Amino acid sequence: MADRIPDPIYAKEFLERKLNVKTDDWDDLKHGEHSHAFTVAHSIEANILDDLHGLLNKAMANGESFGTFKKGALEAMAKEGWYGGAGHTKDEKGYVNWRLRIIYDTNMRTAFAAGRERQQKEHADMRPIWVYKSKLVGKNRREEHIALHDKAFRHDDPFWDAYYPPNEWGCECSVTTKSVSGAERDRNEILKSDPDGNPPAMADRNGNAVDWGKFAGKTWNYNPGTEALSPNFGKYKNLAKIKMDDGLTALRHVINRYVKDMSETRMSQGQFNQLINRMEKGEYKTKGIPYQVGNLSGDQFEAILKAGIGDSKIMASDTQIYHGTISKNNDQRIPASLYASLYEAFQNPDEIFEEVKPARPNQGRVFHFVRDTKDGKKIKVLLFQRTPWLALRVQTMGWSTYVYTGTGYKKIW
Repeated sequence: MADRIPDPIYAKEFLERKLNVKTDDWDDLKHGEHSHAFTVAHSIEANILDDLHGLLNKAMANGESFGTFKKGALEAMAKEGWYGGAGHTKDEKGYVNWRLRIIYDTNMRTAFAAGRERQQKEHADMRPIWVYKSKLVGKNRREEHIALHDKAFRHDDPFWDAYYPPNEWGCECSVTTKSVSGAERDRNEILKSDPDGNPPAMADRNGNAVDWGKFAGKTWNYNPGTEALSPNFGKYKNLAKIKMDDGLTALRHVINRYVKDMSETRMSQGQFNQLINRMEKGEYKTKGIPYQVGNLSGDQFEAILKAGIGDSKIMASDTQIYHGTISKNNDQRIPASLYASLYEAFQNPDEIFEEVKPARPNQGRVFHFVRDTKDGKKIKVLLFQRTPWLALRVQTMGWSTYVYTGTGYKKIW
């Protein structure tokens, strides 16, 4: 499995962060819910989830084989008298081995896929062309998947939201990335989904049309990495119905974990763009969740440090990101072509000003990050610090021609 790990840290984090949720069937959770919850079918009455999840985390961290995982899992199952479901016994070795293989492979493949997609998003500005790679020989080949082999889409094409692999039980497809010049050199045709997000018509090697409705299987047409970092919690109906031991729903636990994780994880340019694009398409509903969208360094951080701001992080709630981009009027709205400049404004503003007399003193100190887009306008981000020495938080942002003159502002950088 070592050759399948582009960055094991991300895969490890993806698996570790999952909440253990007891279910009767794996399909009791749907699509993106599996990016946030660890479950095993028929586990409602079995006290086995913690053991299996722990063994998988250990296997991921140490690069352990299925055989090592199976040995530990059988010992844990024997202790609890549980062998994969009601009515099954330790003597049904074929069934038990099959179940453990499914548990191991499914969790490892989705974790590696999520880690791989996150790393690819981080470098999407340099390698924006993503190429589907299908398994061409051996077991678990599928003609529909082979039809996608070497097909290329941009990283932000909606195709990847539904069809980033794995795309079915046992699917071993993967994705590689290329620069624009690399794709041109290799003569990759860059395909595009239609305005409704539907992939183009395609045929397999036998001339049969690819049925996109069945391509990924009804429980697999989601992107594990996308759902992990910009989830659509509004669609997580099943987690909302499950009560945990403390009386809170599984969804509330997942959201609480996600809020903590995101405040400690700086979004990359690709992930930031992905979040806004999901908002624009209505696939992400805001819930006031904070994201770390920036991290000042160098001279800019030294400047705000002298001004009494002791945290380099730049935080923005999903609500403020939405109001600062999608819901702005046309005069102030930052166009999608400048999202990269907006992201840079959080990391590397050209100028930083502080309001001398904030209009709403209860908000605390107010700062303006300004970045010149070289076209007669500037991107302006308003940030506030309500409590001394905490991170700056975005209030709003927009495209502006405002010139900072007079006595109302103090230049910090």
